[in-house]
Amino acid sequence: MHQPVKWVISGTGSIAHSFIRDLSLTGVPQEVVAVLGHSEESTKEFAEQHQIPAYYTDLDELLRHVKADVAYVASPHTLHHEQAMAFLEKGIHVLCEKPMTINHEQCTQLVQLSREKDRFLMEGMWIRFLPSITRVLELINEGVIGKITTVKASMRYKAPRDPDNRYFDPELGGGSLLDLGIYPVFLSLLLLGKPDTIKAIGTLTEEGIDEECSMLLHYRNGQHAVLESSLRANTDLPAEITGEKGVIKILDPWYEKATGIEVEVYGQGKIVYPCNWEGHGLHYETSEVLRCLHMDKNESEQMPHAFSLMLLEVMDEVRRQIKVTYDMYE
Repeated sequence: MHQPVKWVISGTGSIAHSFIRDLSLTGVPQEVVAVLGHSEESTKEFAEQHQIPAYYTDLDELLRHVKADVAYVASPHTLHHEQAMAFLEKGIHVLCEKPMTINHEQCTQLVQLSREKDRFLMEGMWIRFLPSITRVLELINEGVIGKITTVKASMRYKAPRDPDNRYFDPELGGGSLLDLGIYPVFLSLLLLGKPDTIKAIGTLTEEGIDEECSMLLHYRNGQHAVLESSLRANTDLPAEITGEKGVIKILDPWYEKATGIEVEVYGQGKIVYPCNWEGHGLHYETSEVLRCLHMDKNESEQMPHAFSLMLLEVMDEVRRQIKVTYDMYE
């Protein structure tokens, strides 16, 4: 019997709950040995709910007392860099929620430390590993729709206008781009690579974070991506990948458990491939982490360091154009 992989969880939000619930779906023995949270009450409650033996509200104290193999960092964006650096310094592998850090410079530091310490580091871009995205890549690689010409994707969520809501709090990395827009940007970079030209406009709140953001990514070969994020409206739009021979639509909600993948080849009608899997779907990225650890890798070929760096380079340029900064953390 293999020894269980020992996890420490940083963060007590909804994604951390989903992550722990999905751990059992990997089929590999795993154990959450500690949780790090912000408040004593919520962290203790999280630990009790998931039967975690230790909980902490101080990172240094956790690092002094806890022996773990991997840390899952699911704290607010603005804490990712500090916490992931601390775990890597301690020799603990890191799976860090997206965005890996607030900016490209911080991400570069994480990647350098990961390589210096020979510790695994991966951005928790969980949709990269979902069966829906895997199927889309297969269809594109098979040439079903020919060369891609356009990618259109948006993610919108009408967030409550509550001053305590993290979406509108600059100190927590609030704004539509970092939280929601990262999904459309990810999809376009996955399918088209790094753009040659980026144009972005945004609508900002009084606190200086983006309520809405629209992006146009253009490529010298004529390809382009039209991307949107918003905290002002809900959406049920599919992600649309147009090629020279047809269109693939990842049906709503395309950024998680899509209802299906619709393929239309011009002149041949439409086929819908249903999507369904057990749990939330976070176990697919966890399985990739475990595979890489088993093979002594410090990065994943499917979600490599270079991709996370490219993603943040594009996001930095979008933020520069729409004039969004996180001064306390950059």
